[in-house]
Amino acid sequence: MAPVITLTTDFGHADGYVGAMKGVILRLAPEAVVVDLAHDVPRHDIAHAAWVLATSALEFPAGTIHVAVVDPGVGGARTPVVIDAGGHLYVGPDNGIFAYVAERPERVHAITSRAFRMPTPSETFHGRDVFAPSAAALARGLPPTAAGPATCLAGTLPWSTRATARGVVVHVDVFGNLITNLPGPARRVRVAGAEILPVRTYEELAQGGLGCYVGSAGTIELAVREGSAAARLAIGRGTEVELA
Repeated sequence: MAPVITLTTDFGHADGYVGAMKGVILRLAPEAVVVDLAHDVPRHDIAHAAWVLATSALEFPAGTIHVAVVDPGVGGARTPVVIDAGGHLYVGPDNGIFAYVAERPERVHAITSRAFRMPTPSETFHGRDVFAPSAAALARGLPPTAAGPATCLAGTLPWSTRATARGVVVHVDVFGNLITNLPGPARRVRVAGAEILPVRTYEELAQGGLGCYVGSAGTIELAVREGSAAARLAIGRGTEVELA
């Protein structure tokens, strides 16, 4: 099977940044199949991109190479890395973007090898000059160990990736659903002074009704049927949620 490379960025499609990354990958590894996960991640929003990876990456075949570039610290102290975790490879900045998918990585390597970079990488476009060439090198069969020395992940998110009785809203999706890090099963939760009752499906809610349920990521979500829970409760990511 041809090597698969996915791309997740906050670049959008107006400036050709995504196209430049694809051009590098296909020039260096023309056999690769490149798949877009998301390029409309809110600008500089590492936690949003981390959730995109968490809910998408493992749906791909084992061995897929996932490139994630939401990198407000580009050119700074954060380390460019290749991660081997759960049968998948991840390429990008060590800034917390891999916190969900690489909680227990088998291997992490800093990207220092010339075989994994362009000859003179830009300090402002590592997506094109470091991460795209690294993905292409992996697609050509170079092992993660060839990227550079072994290292440990330092980047984190502002909250734990796992919670028990108390957690937080970790993601707000396009429907205004409030996704928490509280594990299922669905139970009554307390947030912003309100107690939310559990339901099994949207259909159990009347139009405009508010409830909570276990979402597709296996965690408790808050939703308003045909509406926005974020708008109804006037809360967002980072809000504390607890089992009632």
